[in-house]
Amino acid sequence: DMARGAVPGWAFGGKNGIRSALLLATSLACWISSVEGYFKGDPVQCFKRIQYQGKRTMWSDVLIGQAPLFAVDKAVELHIPSHDIPAYESLKLQLSYDYEKFTSEWLTVGNGQGTELDMIMVVFAYSGADIHEVRHKLTYKHGDKEAQHSHRTTVTIAYHWIEELETDTRSGLNFLFVAGCFLTLLAIVAVALDSGDLTNTRALLVPEYEDSDRKRPKVKKFTLFQKDETGENDVPTTLGAEADRHTTGAADQEGLRSRGGETAGGEAGVPAAAESAGGKAD
Repeated sequence: DMARGAVPGWAFGGKNGIRSALLLATSLACWISSVEGYFKGDPVQCFKRIQYQGKRTMWSDVLIGQAPLFAVDKAVELHIPSHDIPAYESLKLQLSYDYEKFTSEWLTVGNGQGTELDMIMVVFAYSGADIHEVRHKLTYKHGDKEAQHSHRTTVTIAYHWIEELETDTRSGLNFLFVAGCFLTLLAIVAVALDSGDLTNTRALLVPEYEDSDRKRPKVKKFTLFQKDETGENDVPTTLGAEADRHTTGAADQEGLRSRGGETAGGEAGVPAAAESAGGKAD
């Protein structure tokens, strides 16, 4: 044995080795089931516990014959350990499913006043190999408080499965992304076309300042660029103070010329009159 080295005892087929192998296989099966989900007919792990006189028991396993089977409708009698609980005491039950992922509220089995739980309807909502929701519907029956000597030890529990349609979240997100990109592209094209239309149909007015370094420079003139009749060339037109100044200067110069001629004629006439007057005097 020493020559072989440290070899586990279960490797030679002892009872401890068989138990270890079974425990390992069970753990592996539970782990695979929890990772890959359920198949139809697989038992769903279920726990139960009761409450009375302000005390709660520990969680205990529900037998496989009384537990739900994945995607299989059935009704069974669920055992409730209520032998030592007086009938006048309120008794409540709590159930847990799928490794405590879903836990019910405290379900009243008997209120101590003659009302007893008659049936529990458990509705499972699932899709694929996963359970999404668990709901409970309770049915009660009312009896005589005096005739009730103890709580019932079993209650009918019915398991009903509802399959929900699977939603492909990734496909939905991809569709939204593609739709958003398409709408953005359409908006860019529309803005570009609109800008081109504005450029072709509208004129451009460019100001020119006398002293651009001043805080509030004075506008010297405006240059208006417009398309010609062909729509291909820009034709500049000067507007503003500088253009008015040129126009006014030309008119003033014309007026000064006319007034200068009249003055020259008048001044020339004065000496002539003087000369005429002098001749007469002579």
